[in-house]
Amino acid sequence: MSIPQALRAHLARSRRDVEELAQFLRLVEDTLALRAYSHRMWLRHETALGRAIAEEAGAPEDDVRCAALARFALEARDLAAPAADPERAIAEIFAMFENGWAT
Repeated sequence: MSIPQALRAHLARSRRDVEELAQFLRLVEDTLALRAYSHRMWLRHETALGRAIAEEAGAPEDDVRCAALARFALEARDLAAPAADPERAIAEIFAMFENGWAT
């Protein structure tokens, strides 16, 4: 399994877990301060994830490509949330990670 595939699978699993907490999440999303705090807490994983990706890829710990993949993977959840089909949106985002940008 590639790194983008593993990240996508993790987000898909966490999304299903999140659906069980819908009432709590509505409270967080509807409260500006809680929403901002939640976003900061989610992104705090960026450095650790970037380093883990670099280690798995055999890249230097501070490889900017690994850091970018970590950041965009963590942001994918919020980018996909407003889509009509969030699971499909996540699949499309991670397909781009896996295959690159093609027009």
